[in-house]
Amino acid sequence: MASITTEELLAHTQWLESGGTSGCKIDETGMNLAGAVLNNLNLSKGQFVGTTFTKANLAGTNLSGGDFSGANFDNANLSGANLSGADLAGVSLHGANLSHANVRGADLSGAELQGADLTNADFTDADLIAANLTGAVQTGMVHTGAKLADTQGLV
Repeated sequence: MASITTEELLAHTQWLESGGTSGCKIDETGMNLAGAVLNNLNLSKGQFVGTTFTKANLAGTNLSGGDFSGANFDNANLSGANLSGADLAGVSLHGANLSHANVRGADLSGAELQGADLTNADFTDADLIAANLTGAVQTGMVHTGAKLADTQGLV
């Protein structure tokens, strides 16, 4: 099973703490991280375009400001994750657990969230244009100020 190395995490942490002057921004573009255990990490501002996170555990992980466009999070655990300001345009989140996630200001335009658990998730000011929430659990979901044009399945 693929995962992110300790060296990559240390370099990314250094990059974040130095404001980009040292270390190295994490870039897992196109990688297969299906089933990876990545919970409670700081992967903010990372590059994950087209990365596969199917059935991965990302609970409590800081993914804020990251680029995940075209990524696959089907059946992934993102409970309590911070996805604020992330680019999630066109991502697949079928059956994903986003309960209690912070998705404020994120771009989920065209995202597929069918059957996802969005219980108490905060989508304030998020872009959900043309997103599909059909069959998603939306109990306590907050979407104040969100862009909702052509959003499917919103209860």
